[in-house]
Amino acid sequence: MDTRKKRKTAVCWSSGKDCSLALYRLMKENEEVVCLVSMISRKDERNHAHGIKLKILNYQAEALGIPLVLIDSAGNYEESLVTALKGLNAELGIEQVAFGSLYAKEDRKWNEEISHKAGVEPLFPTWISPENSNELMQEFLSLGFTAYICRASSEHFDQTCPGRILDSQFYEEVRQKAICVMGEAGEYHTFVTDGPIFNKRIELLKSGVVMNSGLWSLDIQDCRLIAKNE
Repeated sequence: MDTRKKRKTAVCWSSGKDCSLALYRLMKENEEVVCLVSMISRKDERNHAHGIKLKILNYQAEALGIPLVLIDSAGNYEESLVTALKGLNAELGIEQVAFGSLYAKEDRKWNEEISHKAGVEPLFPTWISPENSNELMQEFLSLGFTAYICRASSEHFDQTCPGRILDSQFYEEVRQKAICVMGEAGEYHTFVTDGPIFNKRIELLKSGVVMNSGLWSLDIQDCRLIAKNE
């Protein structure tokens, strides 16, 4: 019998596959996930990680059934995140924050520093070595997640990439490129619409593709939630 004391946990949320897999692993371990936290721009009404509109991000949180805390960067990303995590620690008793980092050491170092400044413990449920990227991708696909490519570097992909489903065909195509299959260096990003941790699935209703700072981006305008048995 697992007698470990469960600690209240926040999950740093981008809307994509890596944080979804981190959340899945935490839930499998019966960790007490209290909320998702996402860095956003109130002015632009989008999250920073993937440029997802806030109303779409809220739909996703509703589909997961987990409260979403939106943190406005307000011109100072680091300070805003530290202050917010301190507040969550004081108000909700958050003791640890989980990140979907894979193997980028600089990302992990920054996340650890932010967490320690806020007085919470950092967790890295999906931390791997680079050579395990294929294995992690295969795990994500085998679990039954549905994810759409929402951003893709114009250096490696064309404008037809955003809106594609991350499936075995896309995986095989990415394997032929000289990039990480998980897109750890920002080669592509995803928006997850369904999976084993979702109470409802998300149907995209309206979207378009735009170019933004060298990235082909899926601009999701509208979606709806559908019961899993429909």
